[in-house]
Amino acid sequence: MGGAVVDDGPTGVKAPDGGWGWAVLVGCFIITGFSYAFPKAVSVFFKELIREFDIGYSDTAWISSILLAMLYGTGPLCSVLVNKFGCRPVMMVGGLFASLGMILASFATSIIHIYLCTGVITGLGLALNFQPSLIMLNRYFSEKRPLANGLARMGRNTSVGYKEVLYRFHRNHICGHWIHLTLSKQSCW
Repeated sequence: MGGAVVDDGPTGVKAPDGGWGWAVLVGCFIITGFSYAFPKAVSVFFKELIREFDIGYSDTAWISSILLAMLYGTGPLCSVLVNKFGCRPVMMVGGLFASLGMILASFATSIIHIYLCTGVITGLGLALNFQPSLIMLNRYFSEKRPLANGLARMGRNTSVGYKEVLYRFHRNHICGHWIHLTLSKQSCW
């Protein structure tokens, strides 16, 4: 009774446990890193947002909250889309949404615009990448699945460490709206 459902891909197809699977693992590492690091590192830009939009800290904190709510709350939607269209198309659309949200945020004139662009659109894009990446690993690894999952999840810890430093560099060397455009390029890869 109960238990996790594992999607091993098409029936009768054995996971290769290597080969192209390692490239999928690297992609999952990057997706996991960006999906976890971006919402946490947004706090680097809080002072600029507070100053630019003349708002309080709690208003600015909503950006990360909305983004994380979209990342985790849209799991059922992602599941339906993956079942209907497959992992790859859903992940491609997710990458487009994540980039589009950041590009639109670079033209923001109010904090509500940032909530919608960074929180909702980018959050949905990250969710459409993150959720299917969990499924993709299961399709490419069988015997080495625990190792593959562990390595992919290391992307979270690795990225949180260096993304914040990278974002601080951006904050100090790139002005205002250009930061969002730079981050949108990062979310593409």
